Amino acid sequence: MKIAMLGSGSGGNASYVEENGYGILIDVGFSCKKIEERLASIGKSAEKIKALLITHEHTDHISGAGILARKYNIPIYISPESLEVCKQKLGKIAEDQIHCIQKDFFLNENIYVKPFDVMHDAVRTLGFHIETASQKKIAISTDIGYITNLVREAFQEVDAAILESNYDYNMLMNGPYPWDLKARVKGRNGHLSNNDAAKFIREMYTNKLQKIFLAHVSKDSNHPNIIHETMELEFEKYSRKPNYEISSQNTATKLFEIK
Repeated sequence: MKIAMLGSGSGGNASYVEENGYGILIDVGFSCKKIEERLASIGKSAEKIKALLITHEHTDHISGAGILARKYNIPIYISPESLEVCKQKLGKIAEDQIHCIQKDFFLNENIYVKPFDVMHDAVRTLGFHIETASQKKIAISTDIGYITNLVREAFQEVDAAILESNYDYNMLMNGPYPWDLKARVKGRNGHLSNNDAAKFIREMYTNKLQKIFLAHVSKDSNHPNIIHETMELEFEKYSRKPNYEISSQNTATKLFEIK
């Protein structure tokens, strides 16, 4: 099983997962051209994408989904609530290309998807727990305001994880945003702070966890150095440190293979 971030932030989000040559995108928040370029940068092609999984309707998660789906005839998996409010953004999609997520489902005989609800200020926001027939597990949640028990369950005993680490509290509160936006970001339906992300990683961390991608890092209210400091402080008493990588808005990460 392989995983990479094609990019993450307020300007666009997309994650790549592959199992035995079967490619999946979680969110398509970049243009079709940019998705093609980011895939090429990790040695992959859009022709190999077999499914688009959408977490929610915000533009930075779906802006390229309709065009990519039409160009390469890729099915879209999305909650009915999200579909209802983003039909116009997606454009005309053939009915047989749309799969409304109602419960756990198989993408093929090797890939099982368990969607879970997360707290965020969209009509409905999903995270995804993905398991393979080879018993590899990953969990993904890039926009999340609060760690619920559903989220804790989804991230248990995973081999890799994508988790939001959006803002540093002091930078947010002293930054340029108006108060109502600051309140939205730090609210339970907003985004996850560095401290909350690091604490959750420590709580769910096991020897099984091989890789963590920290996602949706704010350009105005965060900095990689602060994320590193926060993680170091959270794990200062532990001899084994997590293998984590801070995702970028502008470039894809390298493709990581889960052993």
